[in-house]
Amino acid sequence: MKTHALLMLVLGTILASCHTQIYDENSLPDEHRFTQEVFLKNLNEPVELDILPNGQILFVERKGSIKLYDPEKMSMVTTDSLPVHDGFEDGLMGLALDPNYRTNHWIYLYYSPIGEEPKQHLSRFVFDQNGLSDEKIMLVVPTQRDVCCHTGGSIEFGPDGLLYLSTGDDTNPFQSKGYAPIDDDREGFKAFDARRTSSNTNDLRGKILRIKPELDGSYSIPEGNLFVDDNPKTRPEIYVMGCRNPYRITVDQTRNWLFWGDVGPDAGDNDSIRGPRGHDEMNVAMTPGYYGWPLFVGDNKPYADWNFTTQESEGYFDPKKPINTSKYNTGISNLPLPRPAMIFYPYSTSPEFPQLATGGRTAMTGPVFYTQEGMNKKTGFPSYFDQRLFIYDWMRDWIFTIQVDESGSPSDFQPFTPSSEYSNIIDMAFGQDGKLYILEYGTAWFKQNEDARLSRISFDRGNRTPVMKVNVSTNHGSSPLTVTLDASQSIDYDQDDLDYVWKIGEEEFESPSITYTFEENGIYYPRLTLRDPAGHTLMEQFKIEVGNDAPHIDIAIQGNQTFYWPNRPIRYEVTVTDPQDGQSGKEIARDEINFDILYMDGFDQAQVLGHQMPVTSGETLISKSDCMSCHKIDGVSVGPSFVEVAQRYKNDDNAMDYLGAKIIKGGSGAWGDHSMSAHPDFTQEEVQSMVEYVLSLGEAPKEKKALKGTFEADPIENKKTIVLSAQYTDRGAKGLSPIAKTLSVPLQSNLMKASKADSLHEAQMNNKGIHRIYDQGFVRYKDIDLTDIEAIVFQSKKITALPVTLSVRLGSATGPEIGTMSFDTDPMQQLTIQPTTGKQDLYMVFNSSDKENNLLQIRTLKFIPND
Repeated sequence: MKTHALLMLVLGTILASCHTQIYDENSLPDEHRFTQEVFLKNLNEPVELDILPNGQILFVERKGSIKLYDPEKMSMVTTDSLPVHDGFEDGLMGLALDPNYRTNHWIYLYYSPIGEEPKQHLSRFVFDQNGLSDEKIMLVVPTQRDVCCHTGGSIEFGPDGLLYLSTGDDTNPFQSKGYAPIDDDREGFKAFDARRTSSNTNDLRGKILRIKPELDGSYSIPEGNLFVDDNPKTRPEIYVMGCRNPYRITVDQTRNWLFWGDVGPDAGDNDSIRGPRGHDEMNVAMTPGYYGWPLFVGDNKPYADWNFTTQESEGYFDPKKPINTSKYNTGISNLPLPRPAMIFYPYSTSPEFPQLATGGRTAMTGPVFYTQEGMNKKTGFPSYFDQRLFIYDWMRDWIFTIQVDESGSPSDFQPFTPSSEYSNIIDMAFGQDGKLYILEYGTAWFKQNEDARLSRISFDRGNRTPVMKVNVSTNHGSSPLTVTLDASQSIDYDQDDLDYVWKIGEEEFESPSITYTFEENGIYYPRLTLRDPAGHTLMEQFKIEVGNDAPHIDIAIQGNQTFYWPNRPIRYEVTVTDPQDGQSGKEIARDEINFDILYMDGFDQAQVLGHQMPVTSGETLISKSDCMSCHKIDGVSVGPSFVEVAQRYKNDDNAMDYLGAKIIKGGSGAWGDHSMSAHPDFTQEEVQSMVEYVLSLGEAPKEKKALKGTFEADPIENKKTIVLSAQYTDRGAKGLSPIAKTLSVPLQSNLMKASKADSLHEAQMNNKGIHRIYDQGFVRYKDIDLTDIEAIVFQSKKITALPVTLSVRLGSATGPEIGTMSFDTDPMQQLTIQPTTGKQDLYMVFNSSDKENNLLQIRTLKFIPND
């Protein structure tokens, strides 16, 4: 017994010292176990990928390029280029390897051939190191090329060797205001009626087709499709009909279920006459079926049978008896009963699927994962993901994994790598190694994007690679320059002891943090090597430039440093000094200094502390939304550039209201065929700020402001923050890089919202102000300058009938008192304060004989000057 106990103690000590972990394959993985390797950037409209048996990655770009990447050699070659018609959304759209590619080297491409005849080809090619050869045109899909939109084009094989091809409705949606495009009323608008395609049993568009490829390059019809092949008004290739733009499909390789994402229409709101707002869908088909477009959307929400000539509704389509009455319908009229979408969501929050966020939408489905033989047992995905479907949204840049049961119901939505940033994922697939390969289209439409990427996500089920975090105290300055290089905040998620080796020249230091003095001018490259006991090694090199100091900027403001008052002069002076360049007004010319005075809706004090250039809140809102997916500041994308918008509306008095409504509700027709997504979750205030920023881009360049002068605050802009911002980039020194510095000084309106409080005690705060203030409660406002201020006016509402007193104190709730008063029922209460100078924390302390109840509410504080 003693020997056994000793053995267990020794074994336990060994295991503890090695931080050995047994990973549970079936538990929800920690996000930190996933690593994304970016193979390629700056791709030109990549659209679909597949993984060769040898691990190489084949992908295609819309304008015709076929590219092959070798992860082992870290090299990419363009193996061939297919001539394609690339107008509108046409081009090279789909790619799939034959299930027997290892022996036959066949690949399948779906593309728009050049020529007078508008059509798409599904073709089989032989593919090898010499590129494409021996094309067999398997299937031709007639189209139109007069107007856009919706091509589909995804190709997948099922486990039974059957080929699935998605096709779009080939219908222009921009005359329908985001509702059902069903215009067979007006002559010349045939391409504006999706009933002629998606709900036409005798047309290949708006479908997912299922065929059996034959050895000679032809195809046959498998059993179990939607229609038999002896009806002249049906196409036997159809497996699924009633699709709008099923851009990305996938087939469960074990259950043989078909999944797809269908990009929906653009209406931002329900309309009592036209029908439901737009929804994107994610669908599943275990058997063939009809999915409703353009008569129904989402969970079979019906559209109105709209007459485009009379502009009147002729009733709603009936999901219990769907009938295609279009004069362009060449198929049967009585349609199969429509199936509801598995998942559906609008621009705004979905009541059914709120976890899918808000904003622009482009629903897509990725693969269903299964653990297989031959997978990399160290870095392939764990069995937790078995039978889970990956879904993603091209616009919203999220990925979820979900379970789908035998009834087709989704459940257990789990965000996948939610901390990662993606740039419009357009395809994903698992390799035989069990790793996830991702293709990102990039930010802007119809162009080459720096953030268009090919990458691979691996899973580390063993000891994880550390995360290096280094702080460098400074990377430039005059000699001798003392620098602290600190890597002590590096992370090891397995709690291993890390080895740190710093190397500067020929000197080495084994410590997480070092302080080193560089005696001579020049450029130095300290390098850190970080290792864990499992052998993971990270290296990073840093650049230190010795011999050039950073410039210093000062913005001196006379008088109060926190507030401004309308029509009251503000005196300022900007000074720039640089040890190597000299001083502003002398060696440094005015043209070398950027200085401006801005009115902004808000200003983050952290920007001042971090010496960052301020941006308007409108610009910030735009950068954080999906706006940049369709627009550029001044460049080509699917939508107009912001500069173009500003130029068009610069003399339009209604531009603010019109553009604001367009952002919230969406719309189409103003700039060509492409529609604008609705953004109903933005507030009116946020939209106004965004429009103000866009319109400002059309203004003529402003005259440079003097570095010393006086200006008066505009009373119209009284609620905004004034920001004095100066920036200077020095000239470098003896081959050293120039250094840029920025200083921004904010002045806020003397009418301040009470909700700007920095901390509270026995009180609560919302966007309307401070409320639920109780006895001995206090509110703190940080760094308030009371110079030249004689009184504070409180906009308040007294709740209790008992007396309430206010004590204004400096530094703390018990600090020096500079004023006191009692509240009455008057909504405006003025408190006179003692003369005070400099910035200090301001405490408002409340006392009352009412010890139990809410005392009062405060909306605003107005600081009154002494002149």
